[in-house]
Amino acid sequence: MTEWFTASDGVRIAYHQVGAGDPAIIFIHGAYSNRGGFGFQEEYFSSEHRCIAVDLRGHGESDKPDELYTMGKHGEDVGELIRHLGLERPMLVGQSMGGQVIIEAAARSPELVGAAASLDSPSNIPGWHQRFHGPYDHLMTEDGPFRETLIAFLSAAYLPTDHPSRLGKMAERLAEVPDHVILNSWQGKKDYDPGPTLRRVRCPYLYIDCGQPDLDLKLLRELCPQVVIGKTVGAGHKALQDVPDQINAMLDRFFRHADGIAAEMLRTGGVFRYNFPEPLQPSP
Repeated sequence: MTEWFTASDGVRIAYHQVGAGDPAIIFIHGAYSNRGGFGFQEEYFSSEHRCIAVDLRGHGESDKPDELYTMGKHGEDVGELIRHLGLERPMLVGQSMGGQVIIEAAARSPELVGAAASLDSPSNIPGWHQRFHGPYDHLMTEDGPFRETLIAFLSAAYLPTDHPSRLGKMAERLAEVPDHVILNSWQGKKDYDPGPTLRRVRCPYLYIDCGQPDLDLKLLRELCPQVVIGKTVGAGHKALQDVPDQINAMLDRFFRHADGIAAEMLRTGGVFRYNFPEPLQPSP
């Protein structure tokens, strides 16, 4: 059942809840999408956790003001939702652009967030967005072929092993998204620099890569040294739906041991090491 809360600027944000148990888990979708894509995760986690899936402003059943949709504003909305629901340091899971939203929420309101996980969110790494989105910027304008351009760009994020409906129904799904939402979302991401945000993230952080090109994971670790990095096998941008067993297993392990995993990443620089005892010295 859809519920709403009203953000501080008057925009109504839609969400739904299933399950019970702490810590709660908040699921954040990517650009041009909605909260309906986390069904496998809700089914898996709702027996032990309160699960909340959100429609970002401009998406799904939330209000769609004609304004720039920035990562900062989305992050503020998530913080306000946490306060509205009275949640105690929930876990945040963001897919694609939702990965930028969750690190913004974690950086802006560190006291509110227990841990964060990004699913295939390469724009979390400084410079990636400019290298791969930048060549399309001149086409993503009101008088340009922005819908065709967006379909071409998004299509590149899928692997041959992905479910064929991902590509086949993309135009149909995007047809439901208003023009101003597409343009304002693209423009809101165009100049986003995640570097300063990552430096302020203090909670445990999981980054799951699903095959994006040219990822500077070393830079990601330099900016956020507690990050732990996972990778899916044989699934692209919608791995949370195509291989939910892989995604759910990584999220579950991370949620259960987030603080310990983060501490180990800080101790070892990102590589688990055996804790061998000091060699015994021979008797004199």
